[in-house]
Amino acid sequence: MELRKVKIDDIKVPEVRVTARFSQEIYDQFLQSLKTTGQITPIILYETKEGLVLCDGLHRMIESKNNGETEIYAAVLPGDEADVLTKNIMLDHARGKTPVSEMINVIKYLWKSLDLDSEKIAEKSGLTRDYVEKLQRIAELTPFSLEQLDQERIGVGAAFELTRIRDQVRQETVCNQFLLYHWTIKELHDYITEVEAMIAEIPEVVEGEELRPPPRVRCHFCRGEYELGQIANPNVCTSCAGVLYATIAEAERQVREEQSAAKE
Repeated sequence: MELRKVKIDDIKVPEVRVTARFSQEIYDQFLQSLKTTGQITPIILYETKEGLVLCDGLHRMIESKNNGETEIYAAVLPGDEADVLTKNIMLDHARGKTPVSEMINVIKYLWKSLDLDSEKIAEKSGLTRDYVEKLQRIAELTPFSLEQLDQERIGVGAAFELTRIRDQVRQETVCNQFLLYHWTIKELHDYITEVEAMIAEIPEVVEGEELRPPPRVRCHFCRGEYELGQIANPNVCTSCAGVLYATIAEAERQVREEQSAAKE
């Protein structure tokens, strides 16, 4: 590793990378510290055959340029594109707040464009092989499901369960059910297992044969039988689920009113 001062305009920023996210309060503090003390921590670059490529420190580099600086201190290492991206994942993932979708995009690029398998990606990035392989699977989700992951409405565990549903429409339907009914990961897993097993049992339609009725599930509460699309939770129809959640919401409202009255 070599510490040197480099021209900011000579630094290339990869199109696919992970960039840390900050709350506005933290970012304001970061800007103030740069104005007060200047750049203390050098950015990290790799010297590749394409030139100097940024690995870590995008925010510092941008703000230095915005402040009128033309050069910046950098720790420069020799390497290639794979080194840049795997170390980028390692450094930003360790800080916490990074969009999972960006990690997925980097891993997808390493896997499909640079031909790195999950073991090599794990070795170079510091992630576990199991986590890398989960992200590889999650990369194949629909844009809608990935958006829910990026907005932190679902986690990696739920996203991985959704990969078991290959039909895109059904996958997004189940994703919406997960969000609406606040299932646990186990409930989501059990629901997908049950529904996919039922669908697998539906025979292929042969020309000339009479169509068989779709499978139906009995609701635990009203005891009615419903098609899969009318089931809100394993063995609970959408009507009963609506009543349940309305009842829960009313009970929570009453508790809040009682607590407010007690404080007064």
